[in-house]
Amino acid sequence: MDLRQLSYFVAVAEELSFSRAAVRVHISQPPLSRQIAKLEQELGAVLLIRSSHEVALTQAGQALLEEARRLLALSTGIPEVVGRASRGETGSLRIGFVGSTIYTSVPALLSQYRRLYPHVAVSVQQLTVARQTVMLKNSEIDVGIIRQSVTEPWLATRSLFKEGFMAALPVHHRLAGQERVTLQSLAEDDFVFFSRSEAPAIHEQLRKMCEAAGFSPRIVQEAYPMSTVVGLVAAGVGIAIVPESMQRLQMQNVLYRALRGTRAKTEFFLAWHVGNTSQTLRGFLDMKM
Repeated sequence: MDLRQLSYFVAVAEELSFSRAAVRVHISQPPLSRQIAKLEQELGAVLLIRSSHEVALTQAGQALLEEARRLLALSTGIPEVVGRASRGETGSLRIGFVGSTIYTSVPALLSQYRRLYPHVAVSVQQLTVARQTVMLKNSEIDVGIIRQSVTEPWLATRSLFKEGFMAALPVHHRLAGQERVTLQSLAEDDFVFFSRSEAPAIHEQLRKMCEAAGFSPRIVQEAYPMSTVVGLVAAGVGIAIVPESMQRLQMQNVLYRALRGTRAKTEFFLAWHVGNTSQTLRGFLDMKM
């Protein structure tokens, strides 16, 4: 049984005439009759009652007619379904992101993708860079949004954007009245640093920034994620150097001040497995960012 036979049967069942059905499906009547007979033989049931004057459906034929119409209707939509999948308009996309990206333009990026591809099921997970790297390798996520470039032969990365740094100070800090501060002016402060184990790249970058300013930071606490770092500043544990986007996290007893005398920036990257041929991933990577 194939779709062609079903279309022949539906034509006969709706026209209740082999001659009219033959004209409708553009074949002569003898081969049409043979195809219907073959269908009945394959199904093991009489579908049509034939006489010299009329054609009528049997109970089995009536049951098949309803199912055949449904199958034929579904089949006409197959090219569109396949086409949408090949264009990345359906399917799923699994995204990992480091928590601090929630304060950047990344939420707008995800919103843009949802508008462009509303039929793609998008799932997002907050993950460390190390965890994203493992999950990308194991094909557990399709794309990662990370705050450092990872060098692996199987991993592709692309710079997403860069941002500078600010000082996060307790509200009663001695420099709270200044709009801009230098790293040198913070040399005697206690520092809350990002965890070396969870955010090694930015931890090392901040350490080198302080050393370039002429001092080694006195780190009294390491923490992760970045919101926890800011929370410790609010608690008076110390000061912190944070990405500019963190000023969107308005927390009581914390002031953000611009840094003078440094052009250092932290960088975001998209990361994906080079072997991932998902069209939904391709659509995400092809967006204007």
